Amino acid sequence: MVDVSTRGQRRHAAADRIDERLGVFAHRFEDEGAETAGNGPLHGVTLGVKDVFATREAVPTAHSKVHDPDWHRGRDAVAVRRLRAAGAVPVGLTTAGEHALGRPDPALPFPVPRNPWDLDRYPGGSSSGSAAGLVHGLFDVGLGTDTGGSIRIPAALCGVTGVKPTHGLVPTAGSRPLAPSLDTVGTLARTVREAARALGVAAGRPTLEPEWRTGLDGVRIGVPDRALEEAGQLSPDCRDAFDTALERLRDQGAKVVSVELPELYPLFAAQLITLLAEGFHTHAAGLRGRWDQYGRPFRRTLVLGGLIPASAYVHAQRVRTWGAAELRSRLDTCDALATPTWPGVAPRYDDPAGLAAVSWLPSLWSAVGFPAVALPMGFDPAGLPLSLQLAGAPGTDGALLAVADAYQRHTDWHLRSPGPFPATRPAPVVLPQAAPSENETQRQLGAALHRAGVPVPEAELAEFAGQWQLTEMLFGFLPELPEAEPASDTEDDN
Repeated sequence: MVDVSTRGQRRHAAADRIDERLGVFAHRFEDEGAETAGNGPLHGVTLGVKDVFATREAVPTAHSKVHDPDWHRGRDAVAVRRLRAAGAVPVGLTTAGEHALGRPDPALPFPVPRNPWDLDRYPGGSSSGSAAGLVHGLFDVGLGTDTGGSIRIPAALCGVTGVKPTHGLVPTAGSRPLAPSLDTVGTLARTVREAARALGVAAGRPTLEPEWRTGLDGVRIGVPDRALEEAGQLSPDCRDAFDTALERLRDQGAKVVSVELPELYPLFAAQLITLLAEGFHTHAAGLRGRWDQYGRPFRRTLVLGGLIPASAYVHAQRVRTWGAAELRSRLDTCDALATPTWPGVAPRYDDPAGLAAVSWLPSLWSAVGFPAVALPMGFDPAGLPLSLQLAGAPGTDGALLAVADAYQRHTDWHLRSPGPFPATRPAPVVLPQAAPSENETQRQLGAALHRAGVPVPEAELAEFAGQWQLTEMLFGFLPELPEAEPASDTEDDN
């Protein structure tokens, strides 16, 4: 058996050789601490930590010039502390979307994360490096956060396993916030079992690791066939791989049944409205005072939260509560719901439309805080990964992981690798510029942002106008809900 220190030397050598082009690490820890690793259940397991978590080795930048350089200095986030105490060895802070949102801005002084299967493609965000680094063995487990898919999307596009647990299962203390009612801490690894073991430790519940299954007899898997068909998002390769994955589930004894998702688009809208409104609240002072220091993808997205009326935010929270109850009742008759994690493969960095794509597939489960697992289900003809998503009722994390593991152990997608690391450098990433224009919508938008305290430069208003029109459309997806019944007066006058 290779000892921990030898493995550490090999990982350092691999990182030295490839990471300048792969862009996994925002900050590498030169001393991996192998000699002082505890003898717990994760002894010697190396850990890539998303650059939003405090570690005693380094203050996280959140991949942004706008951050407090003394925040939690010298301290570990709760999840990091628990993993370290169990014997895990943090090896560095991994690249991410700025403040856990959006694509990287190459104009910022941080590495641009690349997809390990094709360096000219996006690895997904925002836990980008925590997924990409697993593929070339730069660490064993990635620690990430998921607010709308930020663990599961990079897991899908990089061909690894990502687990978003029930909201609140793992403490977020010591992790830079984005949207607190959505932010969830989870794990990534090559296999379900590795991710589950680390997740149990991070949650302070090692017993979370379930009784693993040998088959799926008696398990009912729901599939929202109509929703997937009507959305029309899935690429043909993704649809084929998903159909094959369902056959594999049936082969192991699962009963696959069709289910309806009438709450799909209301929850999709509620999740995005919540993310934008809470994210703007978190970063309002910075956006107002240090606008030019944020990256363009971050500021042009999050500033929209300053335009969301309080009434829309409150309505979105009611929709989330209603939708969670509806989905919970549906899961009373199913052990899990299955969809693809993402509609296709990783987009190229020079494909603005692909990079701007959004999907309800991951965000649905963020809206309600239910657990969801992304795991490989195949490849397209070009050799790019495709991913299966299994989701369950809140608090059923262990049972869901057991179902995911049973599927994974009857496939070999998670065992494949991209082969030798390419010697050529990838093309530089260039953000597309919106064409200069001026219209009444932009003038109204600029005036509204000014009233919100964020005077956006006129040259950038064209970038926001289209996005805001799409955001306004989301309000129409929020259904009218009956007013809550007033509490009855049961006080005994006697």
